[in-house]
Formats: sequence, structure tokens, C-alpha cells
Amino acid sequence: MKTLLLFLLILNLYHCASKEKSLKEELNSRIVNPYDTTQPVRVLFSTLRKTISSDVSCSNTYYSTQLEPNEKYGSCEVNVPSEHDIGSLDQETTGSNEKFFKIENHKSIPNIDSLKQEIALNPFPEIIVFVHGFNVKFEEAVLRAAQIKYDLKFAGEVVLFSWPAGSEDGVLSQLLIKGTYQNNLTNAKASIFTFKKFLTDLEKTEKKIHLIVHSMGHQVVLPAMANINKDRIIHEMVLNAPDFDSNDFRGIVENLKKSAVRVTVYCSPGDNALVASSKVNQNKRVGSCEKYPGIDMINVNPVDSPVMGLAGLGHGYYSSRPILTDLYQLILGLEAKNRLFLRKSSPMNGEDYVMRR
Repeated sequence: MKTLLLFLLILNLYHCASKEKSLKEELNSRIVNPYDTTQPVRVLFSTLRKTISSDVSCSNTYYSTQLEPNEKYGSCEVNVPSEHDIGSLDQETTGSNEKFFKIENHKSIPNIDSLKQEIALNPFPEIIVFVHGFNVKFEEAVLRAAQIKYDLKFAGEVVLFSWPAGSEDGVLSQLLIKGTYQNNLTNAKASIFTFKKFLTDLEKTEKKIHLIVHSMGHQVVLPAMANINKDRIIHEMVLNAPDFDSNDFRGIVENLKKSAVRVTVYCSPGDNALVASSKVNQNKRVGSCEKYPGIDMINVNPVDSPVMGLAGLGHGYYSSRPILTDLYQLILGLEAKNRLFLRKSSPMNGEDYVMRR
């Protein structure tokens, strides 16, 4: 009897060790590329931007801020410098490759089936779909997608959906921010149906899809997701600083929860861009922090107050070190309560968790 018990104890210890080894190997296997040197990073994309030049390239002079109903696909190769600061997109065409982001190559992809074939060539079972926000031109969107892939050391493809955002060239156009906001909002709403179809097509790759959205990009994504009528088409739905009516969000939140395994919102009551949007739209924005049942609402204001934020807005935190650190753990499937640097918030506050400094 004692011999049998000893044998069972040894067997149990062996299984525990095997599980531990298996978990370690699984986590290490995700890092196919350590991304510790300057190197090219591929970004696949779909866009509704109108082309305005015969010079085909991944540039603002080719993909404009204007809307065109025909969806276009392609890939951009981005030189991502190993010395870049997390969240920065320093560019200088004649500068050192070790210090500056550069878009090196462009490849047109004829249709969605060809894009899916490009995704299928990567054996990693997950992809990230990234949707940028307000006043972001094509080049910046591509660079940001490449930076996120590099800094997350993500082995799967990052697929950019670039709706026609940004302002026209010229000082006057850039100063008339209200007009730019309305033009961008019109283009965002005109992109909803295309994005919905795009996601449905990507589902056929049978990859696990993580969706990352920023700012006004939610005007594209959330109505599409609310009406997609597919359960759990998205694994992790990550909403950064959503510029979206909080009352409208409350009306679609149940549909959003059905369409994703988990929905996470990074919010900030100190986001001055959303404060301005609230005044323009005369309603509270989701990204200003408000609890919704079944949604992980994470207040990032302590690590990205307006003093620290982009241009004093406190709106550009979605690609920063604290968010990327949490995002890495989130994609691994860790619950918010178990992730580093998050603490449970007071029941009286407008969020579920607070990101610690």
C-alpha cells in the first residue's frame, strides 16, 4: 500500500512538472522573433482611401484622406528601429535606420482572397486587426501598426483597416479642426459596412482575431460589431479612448459581448480630446470612463495624464509602454484582476480597474 501511494505521489509530481514545462514552452513558442534588432516589419492593410497619384506607394501622396467606395488591399514594409522609444514614431528619410522609422516597400494585393492567402502563409494562429482614430493619415497608421507588432513581439500578422481620416494639406485645413472632425466622422460612418464585411472575410482564415481600436475608429467598428450577428468572431476586443456616445454604447453593449470573447476599454477622465468631443457632440464619451456590466473598464489616467499625454491631450496612450505591457498579458488571456500593474477600483468610481504608476 505504501509503495502504491509513493508511486502515485511520484506520478502526480511528474504530471505537475510536465504541465509547468508545457506552459513555459508554450509561452516561449509565441516569441518566434525577439524583435531586438532593427528590422523590416510587414503590415497588411485594407483601405477605403482614394488614390490620388500614379506613384504607387505606402504614402500620403498615394492614399489620401478622401473616401472611395472601392476597397483596396496591400502590404507595407516598415523599417522599425531598435533604438526607438516605446510609442514614438520618429521619422527622417535620410536618417539612420537604427533610429528612425521608414516605409521601405509597397505591395498591392488584388483582392480579399489574396489577402487571406497572405495571412494563411503565417503559421501563427492569431492575428491583430488594428483600426486607427481621428485625423490619422495613411503613413502614420501604417507606422503605428508596425510599432505595435514590434513592441508586442507579436508573431502573427497585423492587419490595418485604414478608413479615410486626416486633414487636407495646408495650414488653414489643419487649423479648422472642427471641419476636419466632421469630415472624418462622415467618412468613418461611411466605412461601417465595408469593415463589417472585412471582418467576416477574415473569420474564414480560421485565425484567432484580436481587434484593437482607437478614438474615432470606434465610429467604424462598434456599429459594425453590434450588427455582425456572429458569436465570438473576435477573441479580444480592445477599445482605446472610444470617441463614442455612452448612451449609444449602452444600447449595443450586449451585442458587443456576444461578438467577442472579452471586451476591454482603456479609458481616462483626463482625456482632453474626449472632453472636447463631449462638448461638440453634447454627450458623454465611452472613453471618459463609465461602468458597463461585463466590460473590463480600465482607467489609465494615472499613467497618462494630460501633462504626460500626446500634445497635452492625454489621448495617445494606446501605443505607450503601460498599455502595451497590459495588452501583452491580455492577449495571453489573463484576467484583469491577475495582470501586473492593475488594481481593483472603488465601487463608487466610473471604472473597474485602475492602471498603477
